[in-house]
Amino acid sequence: MRKKMREKMRKKRMSLVVLVILSCTGVAVTVLSGAGGVLAAQAQKVQSGAEKRPVVVIDRPPLRRISDPNPVFNGIAMDVERGEVFLANDNRASGASISVYPTEFPATDDVMEPKRKIAGPKARLGMVCGLSVSPEFREMYFVNNDAGDNLGVFPYEARGNMAPSRELDVPHGAWGVFLDRRHDELFISVEHVNQIIVYPRTARGDANHLRSIQGPRTELADPHGIYVDNEKNEIYVTNHGHARQTRVGEGYALFGQGRWSKLRGSLEEHGRGIVEPLQPSTGKSMPPSITVYSRTASGDIAPLRTIQGSRTGMNLPLGIFLDSVSGQLIVANSGDDSVLFFDRNANGNAAPVRVLKGPATNLKGTSGVFVDTKRNELWVTNWENHTATVYPRTAQGNVAPLRLIRSAPKDAPLASFGQGALEFDPQRNEILVAN
Repeated sequence: MRKKMREKMRKKRMSLVVLVILSCTGVAVTVLSGAGGVLAAQAQKVQSGAEKRPVVVIDRPPLRRISDPNPVFNGIAMDVERGEVFLANDNRASGASISVYPTEFPATDDVMEPKRKIAGPKARLGMVCGLSVSPEFREMYFVNNDAGDNLGVFPYEARGNMAPSRELDVPHGAWGVFLDRRHDELFISVEHVNQIIVYPRTARGDANHLRSIQGPRTELADPHGIYVDNEKNEIYVTNHGHARQTRVGEGYALFGQGRWSKLRGSLEEHGRGIVEPLQPSTGKSMPPSITVYSRTASGDIAPLRTIQGSRTGMNLPLGIFLDSVSGQLIVANSGDDSVLFFDRNANGNAAPVRVLKGPATNLKGTSGVFVDTKRNELWVTNWENHTATVYPRTAQGNVAPLRLIRSAPKDAPLASFGQGALEFDPQRNEILVAN
């Protein structure tokens, strides 16, 4: 009898804790069992103390795990002359990877195997988002978003579980990378500290950057996609619109021993792991935008022009690319599964000159865009339905792709970024939020 009562009380005390792990565009959910009494005691201790901070109280294997086992397509780069397209997969549940496919292939609805693939722990691919390539030096460049704090370089022929040929320490939250081939410079967008940072192509380790765009006048607000236009000598940046006040030079890293790890939340080098006390929030939500700067801009400088407003149709814009033939900026508009085309000289609340959108397009969670001028084609990566789709360069409206690459079966469940999670604790009258 006593044994049954003890078991009943134990079950009553047990609670489910859901941990949501977000990548730059991914989600995995782990369900753990934890002792409610321990949680309550820790929570009360924290609430009653002078300092309030999160407490980790569970260290045990999960009961079960919910995750997408299939690769997704995020970043995209191409060697047009060589006829190869490079696709980044940031889904760590499937094993983060960079896959290389031919640009020309027979149309198929089956899963397509790549020509070669980089994956494995030696590759140091975390939440790999941005990709760029150098046909001249036969190199590919990637940045890890929320895992790694590094830019890595591989030779074209890299495959399997191999280490990068060199690495560069970059601030935490790097998303986009663009190689300016004319000036031999790498441009990187950094989400969390609203920054564009520029390095020599050959930079490695804890190297100094050449220049940086950062500060309240820049209007950078959670920057993602980045493109450098050598004809107009301009930089184009897509912004989600999540803004906070940042200081020139602000940056930090969660991994590694470089200088950025010493700048965690502070401009003073007082060691890794030191965090400044929380200050009143400066966060605000702004409409998504494309901000434009001089290629050589540096410091807290205002954009030359900004495309922003209700007529733009932008909703979580990610990748951006300039079609040199039409002179149009192409934006992967992930929030409503579309591709938007703007005149590159547009300013203010400008409507797109055309839109690619609709059920026939197979667009779902658009993340990267690229124009193959040799074959007169537009490529789009679709994170949610595990595809890369190819269209005529001038496509608009509800147009079906010419062909597509699948990394998962057609009937596979969609990947989902998720919208975070909320849970109400009636015992403590608290709302728990997963960020």
